[in-house]
Amino acid sequence: MRPWLYGPWPAALNGQRFRQNLFRSLVRELQPRAIFESGTYCGGSTQFLWHLSGAPVFTVEKNRGFARRAERRFRGNPDVQVLNEDSRDALRTLRDDARFPSSRVLFYLDAHWEKDLPLREEVDIITKAWTDSVIVIDDFKVPDDDGYAFDTYGDLQLSMDYLGETVEPYDTFWPNCPSDMESGRRRGCVVLAAPGVAQQVSGLPEVRRAEALVVPER
Repeated sequence: MRPWLYGPWPAALNGQRFRQNLFRSLVRELQPRAIFESGTYCGGSTQFLWHLSGAPVFTVEKNRGFARRAERRFRGNPDVQVLNEDSRDALRTLRDDARFPSSRVLFYLDAHWEKDLPLREEVDIITKAWTDSVIVIDDFKVPDDDGYAFDTYGDLQLSMDYLGETVEPYDTFWPNCPSDMESGRRRGCVVLAAPGVAQQVSGLPEVRRAEALVVPER
């Protein structure tokens, strides 16, 4: 039996219940004015994020087939915009759009399946253009927990070494849950918080700094 398949959000955020709770806390604490998601796929996580926050969701899917499926799913919902384009182009467009908030945005950067890996450029654009915002990156290496899976591209790992200086001056946090206590696909993630909200994020029980692992009560 796979218990993460049952419940109201079986497909959201890789079916990871702790990850879902992490986003609940981030939304409650940050009160985002908008959410940006890259990698819509079929829209399961998109729907979860919209129901959770009530904020406008801008979700980007490069694959035309997946984008069309998501467009049908959210037809009639003006709060969810499906963008069929490169995620970097979408970020630059929103950065220069006066109607899109320049602060208090929650960014969820999801998996990338193709040879072209835009993540470092995505993070660089976000950290330079938005204030008081949070970035969550999926499929990312958790350095002290090998049980969390992460993406590799040849010899390249999705890790802090790959991101390099693009994360500055954001603070870095990790999931405060051992991988063997997570459900679903058990993919790793990292949470990057801008200086203006880093203290708020640090107080959440679902995140930790790398120095210590404290398991929250359930």
